[in-house]
Amino acid sequence: MRRTKEAADQTRASILDAAETVFFERGVSQTSLSHIAAAAGCTRGAIYWHFRGKSDLFMAMRERAFLPQEEFFEAQNIVSDPDPLEALHRTTIESLQRFAADERAQRVVAILTLRCEYVGEMEEATLCQREADAHMHSNIRRAFERAAQLGHLAAEWTPERATDACVCVFTGLFNHWLRSGESFDFPTLGAQLFDGLFAQMRAARAPAQLAAAE
Repeated sequence: MRRTKEAADQTRASILDAAETVFFERGVSQTSLSHIAAAAGCTRGAIYWHFRGKSDLFMAMRERAFLPQEEFFEAQNIVSDPDPLEALHRTTIESLQRFAADERAQRVVAILTLRCEYVGEMEEATLCQREADAHMHSNIRRAFERAAQLGHLAAEWTPERATDACVCVFTGLFNHWLRSGESFDFPTLGAQLFDGLFAQMRAARAPAQLAAAE
């Protein structure tokens, strides 16, 4: 029984590996289950044993990867930090560094942003992607709201505007790096951009600055 489960788990992992590779190479709309089965060395029946169809397989592939926005899904540690602005800044940089070292995450993000048309059978994936983006946006906004309550956020920045700026830079950086064929030093440029952005957002003489001055 244990061998049977291990074999089934191995087959499922092989199918997911194949789907990730073929989706990346061909694009989602141009990939059939037959393509994936051939790459995985199994039958279409084996795919249907583990997944309801291509959309279900696509979502499982997505869920297996640790995507950049997932750094922000557990926001409580950021919001409850004595300096939520600094905690959010640190989490953002850590997300950039993790992504730059994670080839699977890079392939999956490339598939999600560059190689998938969210129509027809992929509409379910569209909804899941929107929900994930909305969840990230909400958690980042909570951190900025807390920073504003503590007097850490500069007066010219509302939590809503700060959230939009942070998300725009974050997603735009990922998309441009992937579209450019990874033509620049992603984590270094990202750190420079966010260092500048968070420096602008911090209120003059906020607690972290006072501590540094001392």
